[in-house]
Amino acid sequence: MGHFTQAWRAFWQIIRSPKAAEYWAAFEKGAGVAALPAPAAEKAGADAPVAKAVAPKAPAGADAVYTLTLLQREARLVDFLQEDIGAYSDEQVGAAVRKIHADSRQVLTKYFGVMAIREEAEQDALSVPAGFDSRRLRLSGRVSGDGPYQGTLVHRGWVATKVALPQRNDGVDPAVICPAEVEI
Repeated sequence: MGHFTQAWRAFWQIIRSPKAAEYWAAFEKGAGVAALPAPAAEKAGADAPVAKAVAPKAPAGADAVYTLTLLQREARLVDFLQEDIGAYSDEQVGAAVRKIHADSRQVLTKYFGVMAIREEAEQDALSVPAGFDSRRLRLSGRVSGDGPYQGTLVHRGWVATKVALPQRNDGVDPAVICPAEVEI
């Protein structure tokens, strides 16, 4: 019943005070917000310092692990890669790979918008102008001078056109790709 009473008070604070409405909107978005000022009746004897509610920061690499979580959840990729496939026939592995390939590709498209950097087919002849974007095109082989260059496309390259990861639940360990499961 305590949560209900607290929610009821919060509801009426939001209705009565634009400041309270702003506070709850910021809190809902996960922004670190200072505590709401106490109503005048409660302020009389309270000169305590204002506490800030700050969401815990995700550890370094949490987004990379979350990408593995998505590939596991939607394509079972980690299960497949961690499995010893030596005992399976090529036909069995091939059948599994088709499904994992399709599901993993869907994850890359859905959350990252992965697209090829170059439209040409691999092994096509390619002209590279002087002053090309070296972040999107890497030259290999015998490279000298400033260009333009003539070569063969070895790999089309990939670029993420978006990063649209779903919202993570703060109640989970960000290092866990997939929790162990026990059927009861």
